[in-house]
Amino acid sequence: MLGIDTSAQSGAVGMIDGEQVVFSEQMKIRPGGSEQIPALIAETLDRTGRDVKELELITVGIGPGSYTGVRVGLAIAKGLAYGLGVPLVGVPTFNALALNGPADAKLICTLARSRKGEVYAALYRPDGGGMAEVIPPTIWTVPELATALKEKGQPVLILGEVLPEVQAELAMVLKEQAAFGRGAENVVDGVHVARLGLSYWMATRENQLDTVLPLYLRRTEAEVRWEERGCRADVPG
Repeated sequence: MLGIDTSAQSGAVGMIDGEQVVFSEQMKIRPGGSEQIPALIAETLDRTGRDVKELELITVGIGPGSYTGVRVGLAIAKGLAYGLGVPLVGVPTFNALALNGPADAKLICTLARSRKGEVYAALYRPDGGGMAEVIPPTIWTVPELATALKEKGQPVLILGEVLPEVQAELAMVLKEQAAFGRGAENVVDGVHVARLGLSYWMATRENQLDTVLPLYLRRTEAEVRWEERGCRADVPG
């Protein structure tokens, strides 16, 4: 099973064989970059001695995150799944990121960069090896998020690549209530993407090749401009 995520500054590829971790690696990708991930997938197969035809399931992170990045990941995953004739499953990127946290954490908050001084964030509680969603992915200003976490009154581990930009502001409000991820903890692991996809596939047997959609929390600039011109998205021309 192959897991792919391209929603953030670092792209991730992971491979599992049942419960066994076969490969996991992250790499910085340029905004909207696409050429690095197919190369990393090829490297995955080469370094593990696996043939692409051995893949039985493709899993991809659907965001939230970079609009272009999420679309790139979906395009790569769909092309691979279609070409191999194997099922595709999309999983929320924040769920996979939360799995970087320890199982004994009280709460885990995951962050991604938005626009206009805001962040995407969700809140999870470890639950039997998985993550129970406490607050779904939502757009927040940093002060709003800090207040919402403060009101939970429990220790919270905060994870995400955007941390260097917002950590001081969150720490000012949350104080000793907050702990912050370090290094690789703040980057999605492709293995977690693959495991979430496998769990979903085993429970539903639902191939999402033709139905998977990006998890967008905000309309794209193209949609906004379209509306400003007085056009409807469902009417051509």
